[in-house]
Amino acid sequence: MRLHPEELALARSYCRETPLNGLSRDQMKVILDRGRVLFHWFKDHQALHFLISLSTLALIFSADFAILLVMPQWLVSPGASSSQVTLIASALLTGALHSWLMYSLTVFSMHEGAAHGIVFPHDDPASRFLNLLASNLCRVAAAEPYNYAVHHMSHHAKFGAEEDGEFLNFVRPRRYLLTLLPYAAVINYSDFLAHRPLSYTPSRVLSAVVALGYHGAFGYAMARAFGVEFTLIALALFTPHVGFYLDRLRQFTEHNLMPLENKDGSRSFGLGFWGMLIGGGPWGSPCHWEHHLVASLPWYQQLILHRNLKRILTPAQRKQYLLEPVIGYPLLLWRLLREPAQFERRMRAIRNVPDAHGSTAAV
Repeated sequence: MRLHPEELALARSYCRETPLNGLSRDQMKVILDRGRVLFHWFKDHQALHFLISLSTLALIFSADFAILLVMPQWLVSPGASSSQVTLIASALLTGALHSWLMYSLTVFSMHEGAAHGIVFPHDDPASRFLNLLASNLCRVAAAEPYNYAVHHMSHHAKFGAEEDGEFLNFVRPRRYLLTLLPYAAVINYSDFLAHRPLSYTPSRVLSAVVALGYHGAFGYAMARAFGVEFTLIALALFTPHVGFYLDRLRQFTEHNLMPLENKDGSRSFGLGFWGMLIGGGPWGSPCHWEHHLVASLPWYQQLILHRNLKRILTPAQRKQYLLEPVIGYPLLLWRLLREPAQFERRMRAIRNVPDAHGSTAAV
């Protein structure tokens, strides 16, 4: 993700102008002590962790098979008995669920596998091979893992600084909104991307080939069973969009307008509806703040830490870091679409701050 220096300057100004109620030293001690216990459990139960990882991947691919080839049998009839409306609605539902599942797989594969190497974390040859395989499974969704891994690790090491490869603490709405254009997952309308480099590197080409092969095989079977029209709507229209849109929502809202400190600089969507949808499922990124607090924990322990964390937050901190039930995410998104532009106008009114095109406004 390309750093925009003017957004970094605005983030620093926003932090100075808008102090937030961060975690206290005592709260951090409780969190780190709990994280240490969870990490030691993880290291002491590696066989169970391997089983959890294998089960997660088996569940994802089994669910994808069911969504693409089993579920449509309940929704449409191969003959003329299915109306056009039913066929289109069924294809859209199939494509949307498949796209979300590919997004879920991509987050798990790129984040747990390529970036942190904890899907199969042993150092023996078999584990290294399994982790290499898990790290590259995101390619079936046309994602490129190694570009992501480099920038994600710099995100942890240099959070909120110029070297942060995923700087997200002040994102202008226009950068996000451009990702809503058709096929923005593969066309560079915006540089607000994380799943691939902006140019066609050999690794990105490999991802495209793998994705075309995976979807081509399923598409052939779907076309034979449910027709070409159903298959094109499901795979060509919805698959490149739904999961990508959710991914961009997540990254637009995780860190935006939060402090430039690793321990306080993120939100947690939690284990409710919004966390599962926007975060890409339990093995996705529903508890991103917890990941920043204790980055060595696998996904299921981040969920445990989330429950522990909620108990020690003050009401003001819960409002700052967590979502209100039901309406919390829409309210947060509305705020993040309005407040950055309002703040930028206010700053430009009192001093020279670059606008979206890099120019400055003299006062």
